[in-house]
Amino acid sequence: MPMVSFLMSNYKTPPAYLRRALDSMLAQTMTDFEAVIINDGVKDESYEVLLEYAAKDSRIRLIENETNLGLAASLNKGIEQCRGKYIARMDTDDICYPERLQLQTEYMDANPNIMFSGAWADVFDDDENEIKYQWQPVMCPHEEYRIRLLFSNNPCLLHPTVFFRTGFLKHNTLRYSEDPLFRFSEDYELWTRCADRGSPGILEKAVIKYRDAQIVDRITIRHAREMTTCVQNTQQKLFNRLDITLTEESRLLNMNLLAGRKPYDIRYKKWMNLILKQNKHHTIYDQRIMKRLFHERWYNIVYYGIAKKKTFIKRLRCFLSFYPDGYLRFIKDLPTHAKRGAST
Repeated sequence: MPMVSFLMSNYKTPPAYLRRALDSMLAQTMTDFEAVIINDGVKDESYEVLLEYAAKDSRIRLIENETNLGLAASLNKGIEQCRGKYIARMDTDDICYPERLQLQTEYMDANPNIMFSGAWADVFDDDENEIKYQWQPVMCPHEEYRIRLLFSNNPCLLHPTVFFRTGFLKHNTLRYSEDPLFRFSEDYELWTRCADRGSPGILEKAVIKYRDAQIVDRITIRHAREMTTCVQNTQQKLFNRLDITLTEESRLLNMNLLAGRKPYDIRYKKWMNLILKQNKHHTIYDQRIMKRLFHERWYNIVYYGIAKKKTFIKRLRCFLSFYPDGYLRFIKDLPTHAKRGAST
């Protein structure tokens, strides 16, 4: 059996992109792999390219869908066929660095507690020699990651970098959801279920070049609104466990809560308190870690709000609007690392 199974689904990929992706796959320094590629019901030039490459390299196993099933169903079909110890996701328009499989296999072998992981990626447009920036997510502790998934796919597991333990997926019957509600968030939705059953990780090295071409037919452009809706559907599924129904207002608060600095707004405090109250009742997440994360977020919101005020009186009024009980209440809400500084 091979060490790694590449998992890829093709649907009308521009032939030049597909050739570059396949060439990078076959040029891996680790040669002990198979490539399970699902051709999702198309008989175009990209299909001809797949037939050509499968004919010249026996490691490529081409699976054909009679009709177009979509990405999630095609990947699930491929998972059933993967024989490797690990599964490496890859898209048909991205480019692997030669050491990708070796680096990610070594990372997983060295961290047996990690069940699924992502990695860094170099982002480019159509000119692969010009890197726009490097995508560098950093993983947080497991339980904090589960909590953060309530708000967004952050830290981001970039889908074409993801590396699974095959046994972890198959033993827990973890597959991509084929429900239309998650059509454009199939990766994020899967991470939420994976994180309930095993620890995630991120290899802090770039393993692929990620194509981010701003072209008319790119899915992220054509279906931006539907993608947002699917992300919100994923979040609602998580909040159902806490008996919380997202409204238009709470969706916006939820989306913004952990994303950068936001103008001070007491609604964030009320939203966090509601989540904490419901979690205390249902015990879905670690309450202590959730409190710490929320207190750090609230401290940053308050600090930012006060810092924006130009006079001492306005800053004091802003402070008292958050903490009418005064200084002691403020100290209670401080994150642990800030309490030490405030008490000296």
